[in-house]
Amino acid sequence: MIGFRMPTRILVEPGAVTRLPEVARSCAMQSCLLVVDPGLRENTEWLDIAQRALESTGIRTHVFDQLEPNPRTSTVSQAADVLRQAELDGVISLGGGSAIDAGKAAAMLAENELRIEQYEGKNRYAAPPRPFVAIPTTCGTGSEVTWVSVLSHEPTNSKMSIKGDTMFPNQALVDADLLQTLPPHLVAWTGMDAMTHAIEAITGAAANEVSDSLALSAASLLFRYLERAAGDIEGDSLARECVMRASTLAGMAFGNADVAGVHCLSESIGGLYDTPHGVTNAILLMPVLRFHRPFIVDRLALLDDACCPQEPETPAEAKAAHFLDELESLCRRLEIPSFSTLGVRPEDHGRLAEWAVRNGSNRSNPQPMPPSAYQRILDGLAGVA
Repeated sequence: MIGFRMPTRILVEPGAVTRLPEVARSCAMQSCLLVVDPGLRENTEWLDIAQRALESTGIRTHVFDQLEPNPRTSTVSQAADVLRQAELDGVISLGGGSAIDAGKAAAMLAENELRIEQYEGKNRYAAPPRPFVAIPTTCGTGSEVTWVSVLSHEPTNSKMSIKGDTMFPNQALVDADLLQTLPPHLVAWTGMDAMTHAIEAITGAAANEVSDSLALSAASLLFRYLERAAGDIEGDSLARECVMRASTLAGMAFGNADVAGVHCLSESIGGLYDTPHGVTNAILLMPVLRFHRPFIVDRLALLDDACCPQEPETPAEAKAAHFLDELESLCRRLEIPSFSTLGVRPEDHGRLAEWAVRNGSNRSNPQPMPPSAYQRILDGLAGVA
């Protein structure tokens, strides 16, 4: 069993965002960079609420909303420059994975002198990041409790991961009320992103007893409540709270047990085609799981017991088949799009397969995955003979 780490202090409750000023002060912030998704600023009141709360207690704020859906290395460099030039104490990210990953990386880069590309990998930087607080507004990212920032590198059209033992957010405010303005399709897409985190954590080679417990809890909550949440995110407070909690639990799981082939392909496709990460994961989850099925029967049986239990004496093979069928049915009910909507060209399959193998999470697959394995999955999805 590998060691389990969770240095982030997490507050999970509706209305937690009102605690932001005291949380910022506990992180020694007298000033901060508020990193926010542009859509959140335009379509909701959450940024105004956070900014007013901070400034009413004397905490100076500077808003940075020049984010892409897949945050770029150049954008993070801009945010770090603002941090330095405005002499801001720390970073608070309000949004989905793009805002949290960008803020996390900017907090690190502001304290280190090299270009962001030179910190790709694990613990490549010298100075610890500035204080960082994460406030997720989707039910999928899990980045509020992980040590990794995934960024798009424009020169190579690829994704890069920056990881560090001190890149965990200092604190995370997990407030389900912030989901109320999320459109139904984004509830479904980000919720299935969290499902992917949970399932890859428990079926991957780095799974451990603690991550298994967290992943099973997350997957069970999502099976029970994600469809309800997507159907009425504003009115169904129980479903809203359960999917938000599931996202954080799944983040804790994969942050300590890694992800695997779904993410290896998803990040390759996202780097080349700039596709939304959550829906790309949702589209790839079933094909990759079915490809791995002979190697993960017992793991799938555990998921079946937790999410859609049958009679205890049911054989593991039958449980595995049942779980995959139930998961596929959930994807259909959530109207997860088809692979063709991603616009992936067959002539790019070979390149995407090579990139997937180079992903740091490729080693966490339950079976060896050479380029030919990834290409077989892509060709099958595209109907290429």
